[in-house]
Amino acid sequence: MSGDTTDTVPLKYINTLLRVAEEQGYDLDRIARQSGLASELLSAQADPLQLIDADLYSRVYRVIMRMLQDETLGISMKQPTPSGSFRMAALLLINCRDLEQALLRAHEFQSFCRQLVGMPAYTEPAMRFTDDDRVFNMMPDSSEYSAQGTDMAWYAIAHTMAVWRRFCSWLIGTHIPLLEVHVQFEEPPDQSYLARIYECPIQFSMPNNGFVFDRRYLKSPILHDEDSLNQFLRSAPYHLLANREVESDDGIVSQMRRVVGNDLSREFPSVVDMAEELHVSVRTLRRRLKDVGTTYQEFKDQTRRDAATRLLSRPELKINAIAALLGFDEPSAFHRSFKKWTGQTPGEYRKSLTR
Repeated sequence: MSGDTTDTVPLKYINTLLRVAEEQGYDLDRIARQSGLASELLSAQADPLQLIDADLYSRVYRVIMRMLQDETLGISMKQPTPSGSFRMAALLLINCRDLEQALLRAHEFQSFCRQLVGMPAYTEPAMRFTDDDRVFNMMPDSSEYSAQGTDMAWYAIAHTMAVWRRFCSWLIGTHIPLLEVHVQFEEPPDQSYLARIYECPIQFSMPNNGFVFDRRYLKSPILHDEDSLNQFLRSAPYHLLANREVESDDGIVSQMRRVVGNDLSREFPSVVDMAEELHVSVRTLRRRLKDVGTTYQEFKDQTRRDAATRLLSRPELKINAIAALLGFDEPSAFHRSFKKWTGQTPGEYRKSLTR
């Protein structure tokens, strides 16, 4: 997921936030003044597809969040979610071993928080497994949403599920394609919003809310620490709510990243193996890489370089251990490669992070 705060989002995403605030009685002109949103963008004539600086989107979100004193903007759980709740939950999850442990811990944390406000603990499990290597990640029941019974109820549920899936993808550094989405609400007349954020079959009027994905993602390791979380939160929430890359991550490089996965300690697939995995010829694969300005060797170097810089930001990991995690037989080979990639040794790079 991108953490680039110079990114842009369509105006329609800001319009969605404003609609939430307006339905709850807040003055849009006041929100515009406090966030620096130009008055012409409030006009009905404003093009909802025009691109707006993502920083502006984040400012609008934060203003509305402060007004509601609720990180979920008043459209999620019946009890307001105090500011800082998401960060505290995220701090628990980044210390998990893998995605499976993170999902279990998140379920436990949310169940505990429910009891603090007088709601019953969860009785349903966090996940259900199927015989075909799929996992169903359970989400909160529709009756727990404050928007229940209004035309915002379906949006509240869909919004929460989309944000959670995207955060899970960020935790493991890999886009998690959804195989199916289950929702308890009835099929809405206009499904364009749901189709855009999920791009998979959607089952309506189901017993539970949740989404289905391939079970293999559960063993993906958590790749982040407190420093990368803080960086992530500085540009939140636009990349969780409106990141254009998350739902359309189907380019050739993204496909290859999914094949490689997160475990780089294994032998990196050869270009022949990669072509077979993608069901194309080696010639076609090389041509498609050339079209996006790269080569297979550059892809291999970039993948390892990105993983190396990420792992070096974790002080508890020794450099020799990082070399092994990246598939280098000898630490010296990792040192040479890293200096070729960055102009610094791994030790020099790690020291530069603390300056």
